[in-house]
Order: sequence, then C-alpha cells, then structure tokens
Amino acid sequence: MNPVEINEPVVTSAQARVLSTLRDAGRALTLADLHDATGLHPNTLRGHLDALVAAGSASRIATRSGGRGRPRWGYLAREPEYAALAVALASGLDAGDGRALDPAAVRGGRAWGERLRAQLGPVEDGRERVLLALAHTGFAPTTDGDRVVLNACPLLDAARSHPAVVCAVHLGLVEGVLGQEGAGLRPRPETLGCVVSLP
Repeated sequence: MNPVEINEPVVTSAQARVLSTLRDAGRALTLADLHDATGLHPNTLRGHLDALVAAGSASRIATRSGGRGRPRWGYLAREPEYAALAVALASGLDAGDGRALDPAAVRGGRAWGERLRAQLGPVEDGRERVLLALAHTGFAPTTDGDRVVLNACPLLDAARSHPAVVCAVHLGLVEGVLGQEGAGLRPRPETLGCVVSLP
C-alpha cells in the first residue's frame, strides 16, 4: 500500500479510509460501527485503529452502554489544530446578520495571499500565480473561460458553519496572490466550492 499523508503522520491508504470514516461520522464509532461502514474485518480494523491512535490522528474512548461489564471502546477522529482554529476565528468574525463579506476576513485572506505570492517567487502571469497558489493550498482549481472554479475547500469545517467569513478569506487570498483588488467570488453552495473571477 502507498502511504498517504494526513495531518502530518504518514498512514496507509486503508488507515486513511478508516480515518475518513471517523471524520465523516463526527462522533465516536465502535468497532462494530466501523466494520459496518468500511466492510473491513474487525481484526484488521483493530490494527488500523491502534496505528491511528498511536499517530495522534484518533482517540480511543471508553463508552458505557448502561449495562454491566467492561466498557466498549469508541474511536473518535482528532480535529486537526488548524481546522479548530479556523472554526474559532470564523465564529468570532461572523456577525450572523447575513451580510456580505467581512472586511476583516478579507484582510486576513489578503495577508495569507501576500505570503503565498512571496513564497511562489517570480511567476509573472497573475492568473498562473493564482492557480498555483490555489492548487498549493488545496482548493483543486480548474479554469472555465475567464473564471477559476474552486472544487475543494481546505477550510471546509469552517465553511459549513460560517460560509460568509470563509468566502471573504478566499477572496482576500486571491487578491493577495494577485497583488491587487477587484477579484470577484461567487459561492456554489451545492458543492461548498466557489467561482472566482479575476480582474
């Protein structure tokens, strides 16, 4: 199996599948739950879970069913630190009044984009620089005429709960990478992606 990197520790593709199942559940899953969800044999699952716990990607939690006897073990994916920080910051910026893009979030995104522009070095074409930066940061961009379609979101947890703030950060990121204002951003709620128009 080829190793896949998830949140720093290197895990196998089967372990990545188990971890993805835990993250999607958003709650502690028992061995039986994981067997049902993945189809993997319980003994195989135990080995994968032990490795994920040892790597710090998951926690093993004693759960009681209310009856007597030993507690059952549940497994819970650990939230990557950056994801928790993103949700916390988005929460603090979200005024909750449905207004458009928050200026502070745009400024934060712009600072991120300016740092990326410096890291990318001398890429003369602004559109190419934006595509490189967006691919590097996990947005999986594609082009559609004059528009750039963002097919993934590296801040997905925060985007689900605070879309206006995260979209503002994305817009600022693009403008920071470009080195100029005037980009546009239209969310695609059905995919949790966005469409960016460049100035």
